Amino acid sequence: MAEASRRASGVPSGPEIERQIGTLALSQIDGAGSLALMRAVAWQGILARLGYAVPLVVIHDLGCLIAGLGAPASHVRGIAERELCDAWRALLVQLADSELVTSQAGWKHRDSMVGVVLARILAAIVPQLPEAIRVLRPIELPSDATLYLRVEPSTAFNRYDPGQAIAWLDTMVSARLLSILAVEQLDVDALRLFGLFRGGPGEAATGVDLADLYSVMISPALADVIDFSMELLPSILEVRRDAGQQAFSIDGYASIERRGNIDDLVLSQLALDEDIFEQKLVDNELFYFTHEKQVENEERTHLVLVDGSASMRGVREVFARGLALALCKRLALLGERVILRFFDSRLYEGVEVGADSHGEVPYVLQFRAEHGRNYARVIRQLNGELAGPRRGSGKVLVYILTHGECQLPTEEVQLLAGRAPLYGVFILPSAGLELPYLDLLHRVHVIDRDALSIGNRVERARQIIQDVEADTQTSAAGGRPVRAGRRGRGGRR
Repeated sequence: MAEASRRASGVPSGPEIERQIGTLALSQIDGAGSLALMRAVAWQGILARLGYAVPLVVIHDLGCLIAGLGAPASHVRGIAERELCDAWRALLVQLADSELVTSQAGWKHRDSMVGVVLARILAAIVPQLPEAIRVLRPIELPSDATLYLRVEPSTAFNRYDPGQAIAWLDTMVSARLLSILAVEQLDVDALRLFGLFRGGPGEAATGVDLADLYSVMISPALADVIDFSMELLPSILEVRRDAGQQAFSIDGYASIERRGNIDDLVLSQLALDEDIFEQKLVDNELFYFTHEKQVENEERTHLVLVDGSASMRGVREVFARGLALALCKRLALLGERVILRFFDSRLYEGVEVGADSHGEVPYVLQFRAEHGRNYARVIRQLNGELAGPRRGSGKVLVYILTHGECQLPTEEVQLLAGRAPLYGVFILPSAGLELPYLDLLHRVHVIDRDALSIGNRVERARQIIQDVEADTQTSAAGGRPVRAGRRGRGGRR
């Protein structure tokens, strides 16, 4: 009775953990060790949060295969259900030849990503399961390694009912073509795209909701945006940044700064009361003698605004979203503060793009706005936000990615141009670009049909990004960007 209560509440018990470990007696993967086991437990937790109750052996074997942590056994392993294990091993051998597995080195295997990939594969299997197995409630296993390493799979297999694991393996083997098709239909380019935005080794999917990640993986409509992003991104993500310091070879100190080593603290600071000293230390308000003067660049915020209205469907949407993703990441790698937002009849809350974040990827790929369009309201909202009190006094730059019929009130554009330089990217205008506010924009880029062709679109996007980068570097060096002329590079209308 107590065991049934624990299962109903979703809380794992000791017997439940041993039962799951016991299913590994059916495993047909060679080369996997305790690290693979603990990663399988992490994948199981992700699947449970997505609503999938999957036995550990299925998660372990498929996960190790697609993440390169093991290979299908050369002969049947284990002592249980030999005929079923032989068929399961044969299925794993066949899956090992898929693009997902053979290209596993090309994408980064964060636990969240592997868990979502497994969910995408197993979603096709769930409807084929026996009803009693299909309706089981998922239970997330604990991540404490000591609970698993002391359990022997073969012993636990004989002590607990392996019915759930056998039903899953039997279903996957019986519907082997369905399993293979589910693997083959995975968009490996989408995995590579997320891999490009990965931070340090073993980093979790910071800023990315599992449901958003899963939605990206199952949506075939995003293939064109992903393909364009994969064409554009690899060539622009490598950025070398200078140290940003001026070194002085003479003796003595160069300046007094807010940053430094405790040994270089200005001694008069020690006369402060202890509480005040600690508060100033936390707030970086103490003074230090320094040998090197840190070069402080002007703080800038780049607002990248992407038109999400129905007028942008098709090739406009593909170019705008791919360009926005690449532009944001490039600026973030250069040390700039970047905020990406969509608009249609209003300006939506966006995401802040960092050099090591990738929450903007699902945001860009799957954002859908179905509220018509009201560009006058959008620019009034933006003017109101920029006119209000903001944290910091840094410069703001605005980039608008839209189409050739983006009618904005000239007086509002003039007001906005007085607050921030405006970059306009107008994609596939139906006729000549004739908008009354064009002379108020800092740069104007027109993307015509020729620029949107497969061979030219990447080069055109790179030109836009290079123009933005050149302006940013000019501004950082203390100069003023040159206003693009009607026929200047990046300023064609």
